[in-house]
Amino acid sequence: MKTEIKSFEELINSKLNKLSKNEKLIANYFLENYNNLAFLSIHEISDKLSVGKSSIVRFTKKLGYDGFHSFKKDIKNQLKSSIAPLEKFRLAINGSHPELTSVTEIAKNEVHNINVLLNNFDNKSFKKAVNLISNSTLIYTTGFNLSSFMAGIMSYLLQRIGLKSFPTNLGGRSLDEQLININSNDTLIAFSLPPYSNETIKAAEFAKRQNAKVISFTNSKTAPIVSYSDIVLIVKSDSTIFTNSFSATLVLTYSLVNEVALHNKERFKQTVQKKLSQSTTS
Repeated sequence: MKTEIKSFEELINSKLNKLSKNEKLIANYFLENYNNLAFLSIHEISDKLSVGKSSIVRFTKKLGYDGFHSFKKDIKNQLKSSIAPLEKFRLAINGSHPELTSVTEIAKNEVHNINVLLNNFDNKSFKKAVNLISNSTLIYTTGFNLSSFMAGIMSYLLQRIGLKSFPTNLGGRSLDEQLININSNDTLIAFSLPPYSNETIKAAEFAKRQNAKVISFTNSKTAPIVSYSDIVLIVKSDSTIFTNSFSATLVLTYSLVNEVALHNKERFKQTVQKKLSQSTTS
């Protein structure tokens, strides 16, 4: 059984009428401490609430699990898809000391993320993104922390193939100020990976209010930015270290720009010729 974070409350609420007094106490504690459940033992919860371990086990079984262990394992897996990389690292090393930073382990993880992209490639959304970018007057890009570098790379590559692109940043002016002129002829490409930046989500929301199109790179179809996106491109960002993996994001970024270049051959040729002329005369 798997439980998404946002439906966890609904799951518990659906069982409330069948819960004992102690089980309702456990239910409330679980709801209030969801993000820490993966790190707590059944003994710690029992002591904290002054309830028997058997009550905790019965409660998890009423939720549809085999017991507390399977419940905790599922919560841990679900958290990994939505929390910050630093917390993922904490989950990974909790109770063990694997060689997480070895070249082999990191390389295997990156290859795995790329394979997941290939095996689950959404060609329909990809083609829509190509057409949308190709027909846009101006393409804005945005992201926070490491994702801001991805936004910069995307904008640079689009400029290299002859498109007008502008990377927003968090220095100086606010994102709203940088996006003030965005309109229905423009597109915003947003990179939003855990921990999801409120600024990036607000930028997408603002762009939608201005009737612009939004393409989002994110790790889940339930990510907050999806609500403000016209096209969602899913990339696996799981990492064995304390930051997001960007290998799959880079592969998809390069592929997208390459396809846009092929879709706009004449514009691309003119840009290349112009750059060659500039290098010759300089």
